[in-house]
This record gives sequence, structure tokens and C-alpha cells, in this order.
Amino acid sequence: MKRYMREQFNFYGIKSPDRKNLITEIKKEKGLPGLPALQEFCRFCFQQDEREWQYAVGDLVEPLARKLDPSWLPLLEELIVTKSWWDTVDFLSPKLCGGLLLAHPHLLAPTALRWIESDNFWLQRAAILVQLTYKQKTNEELLFACITRRSDSKEFFVNKAAGWALRQYARVAPEQVKVFTNKIALTINL
Repeated sequence: MKRYMREQFNFYGIKSPDRKNLITEIKKEKGLPGLPALQEFCRFCFQQDEREWQYAVGDLVEPLARKLDPSWLPLLEELIVTKSWWDTVDFLSPKLCGGLLLAHPHLLAPTALRWIESDNFWLQRAAILVQLTYKQKTNEELLFACITRRSDSKEFFVNKAAGWALRQYARVAPEQVKVFTNKIALTINL
């Protein structure tokens, strides 16, 4: 795993199924702490060297994502820019932030638009991926606006996010994605 992640992170070597089973057992035995303590635990996990700690945040919080109140948004944004790499951003944005913002839709556009304008390309990636699992509930105008805003990006992870988001959205709106991709291809001279 360390080699796969370009030597950026240390690992205990716990495989995903084993880690998830361990988290499940801990939750059964100890229960989950209250939400303020869970926020502090998330911060703690992102301060640890071994990557499995960061993955544990996804394991613990993802089932609660739609129950999180907006006070979680600053923490999740903080985690996106902490020890950032695709593996954490790709669960923090669509799963945790996506679930929270689906439950609080009035925060979706302001959050995504702020992130897409950030100088941090991981937040730009998060802005594009936040609606990844929304299917018919996708705010198409917002998705296309975020992708258009970064259509000149040379950053691999931002461009990869755009392709992934469009592929997912094309499953529910193929014609709209086709029109959009043809339009954007013309504007960036492809």
C-alpha cells in the first residue's frame, strides 16, 4: 500500500475488510461517542501517521453522513486538506460531505462554489465529486459550472474528478452530459 500511495503514507498493513470488521466490533462493544467527541476523534485520526486511521473516519462516519448537522462541514473541509490524497478526498467529499449536503441542500451550491474557487486542488476535486452519488438529485447546473470553472486545469486529480463525475451523471442524464461535453470541448479547443 505504501508503494501504491507513492511512499507518501505509512500503513499498518490492515486490509480493508479486516479494518471494517474491527471498526464494526469496536462500535458493537463500545458504541459511538456523541457527535462532538466523534469530531475530535476524526481530527485525532487525521493526525496519525498510519493511513488506516484516516480510513477509520470513513468507516465510522459514513453511516451517519445524512444525520450530520452543518457544524460538521468545517471539520470535513479541514480533513479534505489534511494529509490530502485521492484515497481520502474520494470518501470525504462524495460520501461524508455529499451525505451532509444532501440533507442540507441549501448549503450545496455555496460550499461547492467556494471549493471550486479555492487554490487547493483537493478542494477543487471535492467540489466536483461532492454530488457523485446523487443520481437524479444532482444539481446539474452546479456540476457543470464546477467542471467548466476548472476546464483549463492541468491538475490530473481535478481532471480525473471531472471525468468520473460526468461518467456517473451520464448514467441518469446521458443526453445532458453529451451536450455539455460537446459544448465544453469546443470552448477548450479539443
